[in-house]
Amino acid sequence: QIADEYADQAVLMKALGFDMVLLLMQYRVPLMARFLSPITNKRTDRYGGSLENRARFPLMVADRIKHKCGKDFLIEASISGCEPFPGGYTLDDAIEYARMFAGHIDLLQIRAGDQDASHPTGFSPERTPCLYMAEAIKKSDAQIAVATIGGYLDLGICENIIATGKADFIAMARSWISNPDYGLKAYEGRGEDVVPCIRCNRCHISSSTDPLVSVCSVNPVWGMEHRIERMIVPPDGKKKVAVVGGGPGGMEAALVVASRGHQVVLYEKSDSLGGLLKTSNYPSFKWPLKAFKNHLVHKIEKSNIKVYLNTKATPEMLSKEKYDAIFAALGSEPIVPDIPGVIGSNVFFAKDVYGNEAILAERVVIIGGGETGVETGMYLAENGHQVTVLESGDMLASKSPPVHFYSMFHEAWEKLANFKYILNARGNGIGPGKVTYMDADNMEHTIEVGSIVIAVGMKPMDDLAMTFYGTGDRFFMVGDCCGAGNVQKTMRSAFSTGSMI
Repeated sequence: QIADEYADQAVLMKALGFDMVLLLMQYRVPLMARFLSPITNKRTDRYGGSLENRARFPLMVADRIKHKCGKDFLIEASISGCEPFPGGYTLDDAIEYARMFAGHIDLLQIRAGDQDASHPTGFSPERTPCLYMAEAIKKSDAQIAVATIGGYLDLGICENIIATGKADFIAMARSWISNPDYGLKAYEGRGEDVVPCIRCNRCHISSSTDPLVSVCSVNPVWGMEHRIERMIVPPDGKKKVAVVGGGPGGMEAALVVASRGHQVVLYEKSDSLGGLLKTSNYPSFKWPLKAFKNHLVHKIEKSNIKVYLNTKATPEMLSKEKYDAIFAALGSEPIVPDIPGVIGSNVFFAKDVYGNEAILAERVVIIGGGETGVETGMYLAENGHQVTVLESGDMLASKSPPVHFYSMFHEAWEKLANFKYILNARGNGIGPGKVTYMDADNMEHTIEVGSIVIAVGMKPMDDLAMTFYGTGDRFFMVGDCCGAGNVQKTMRSAFSTGSMI
């Protein structure tokens, strides 16, 4: 009866115009996956025990679908390539399943043993962790088409996988979320135009404190495609526009404004573009963000935007140029907590640590265990420092994406033997060679330490931004100087504001 119900749903899909269905058989969660896995299948009848018995129900479902929908109605099935857990099935078992599925299922999608590993992040040791399993099945004698998933974006990598016979298909989702025109870019061979996914997995859930909606950090239009044309008014003539600040918000605002036909000048006080994203040049696990930063810089270089580096814009300077619009994208600055001794030669802010880790002492205490504090601590630990993070709450990085990110983040910091942390610990004093903190019971403790890093958050540089008000006919504030946030909020702010000119 249940197999017939699956087939009836497939009949409905066919009537609605679909050419194929996908059967979920992975992670020991969907019903058919629970049949395939010896971890969850404890039956002693003809549907449990041997591989053949455990595959019997999934094959029954596939055959009923083919019977009711016709042989030309395609079936794709996703399975875990192996279950690397006690009692789970092996890659050899998955190959045997593939042999059984041949002739019943048309395309076999190979996923990891659990959900997180199928959605790799910058913390994942392998960029495409499921490929080896797909390749093993593809190169066996199983007569079935094979698809690989997990971390595919780079067109060169994708092309190589197909060309070398490691898989027949490459399945992806985040690549299309970050690049709605990914197929066109692939068809035209425009690999350099593919926007890098930063693998934050906010497309699942942004954070436990944000609305439960899907967002994309690098595609500000995600979720609004169906109404974006009604939200943006076409430009009413070419304008002369200045953007102050070359961080991600400033670069995106400049690109959006330039794409609307305006003349754009971008001022950046340092010797390079990137803003706070330049910190991604250093930690091993921040390579996705580094790729995105480099992509934005490359787009600026390819555009007709005039860029002035090493140029600190002033209101007087911009007033003389008679701009039609000014975009202030000055970013944010560290919050200085009210802790005695916080201004000292042994105290650093998190953003200033990257690339300067050699001047810090071996023993480092980080005050603040949010995402920035933890990542900074991991970076220092990777570089040989003994790190202790003090977090006033009851968990580290509490605002990180909770789905397909936090667990991998947690696993990454737990692997670092020289990374320690203390929860419910509130720093209350800094002195030469020491930090004091109060625990949950309001008891004071002392840690001997050489350097202290402050990572308690950022605040918008809105006062400085407002000094540019009135220097052009119109004035806008973009990104962190409106309110310190993250890449996703900065990119959406820049896109929406830039679309107003």
